[in-house]
Amino acid sequence: MAGSTANDRPFAELDRSGRTRRLRRLAEAALTDYDVPVARLTPLGRGLNTTFRVDGADGHRYVLRVQRADGPGAAQVRAEMAWLSMLGKETDLVVPRPVPTRARDLITVVADPAVPEPRTCVLCHWVDGRFVDERLSPPQLYAVGEFTARLHLHGARMNGLDRGRVDDLTEFGRSQVDGFSDAVLDRAVTLAGGDERVRGAIERVRAVRAGLGCGADVFGLVHGDLRQVNYLFHRGRVRAIDFDDCGYGHYAYDLAVALDQLKHLPQRTELREALLDGYRSVRPDAATTDPAVLNAFVGLRRVQLRLR
Repeated sequence: MAGSTANDRPFAELDRSGRTRRLRRLAEAALTDYDVPVARLTPLGRGLNTTFRVDGADGHRYVLRVQRADGPGAAQVRAEMAWLSMLGKETDLVVPRPVPTRARDLITVVADPAVPEPRTCVLCHWVDGRFVDERLSPPQLYAVGEFTARLHLHGARMNGLDRGRVDDLTEFGRSQVDGFSDAVLDRAVTLAGGDERVRGAIERVRAVRAGLGCGADVFGLVHGDLRQVNYLFHRGRVRAIDFDDCGYGHYAYDLAVALDQLKHLPQRTELREALLDGYRSVRPDAATTDPAVLNAFVGLRRVQLRLR
């Protein structure tokens, strides 16, 4: 139509920058629910959700996350924030600290006419640090291993939160009583274009999961996406961010995600051993760090990414 502008276009037709501009207004509305004097709001270009750095007039810095429409619902996001709050109270692990609203809620749900559905928003204190990426050293990975083990010790006690499984294969799998049933495997192979290697990878991890069981020594609440972009370092300490994918699963899943992200690095063997040594220094659990177990979960993670 002549004279139409980007503001008239359906939200689904906008590119990332266009959607971010629309969501910025929604983010500004969300911030009115908090006792935070806002000086500046800056989009951050990372992740599936839309995030903004919030520079407060009080000198503090925060991150506001506007949840993606197809991501975890409000109850699940509230459960994620509850875990982060408990980690802050009960451990010295550095993770994002949720900021409650004036109503003392850990989330706020905001609607805007330019966005087709209400969005769940959360505000957390900024986590200082730097990403190391390809310059990772064995001592740093040892620290990541220690951190992960301590996170799992706490996650073992966090029963009953409204979070799903981190090892789900597909939307269809999430709807089934057994997310690794033969029907789910058949659907996964079909989604992968008939590649039977997918079936082999899933069958291996299915057998490993059955052997491990779901006792608190091997299974609990985990980060779910412990990639290099989600852990950083500050004054020699490791910190973790982006718990959006947290859920229940085997602890080996978190280690497998971290290990698979190292495969392109020339020092990957040394980094792998450092990560596992750090983990074992806190949780000397042979089952979780067994090479066959970890390799099976690496295969699962790769299948998951392929089927997304």
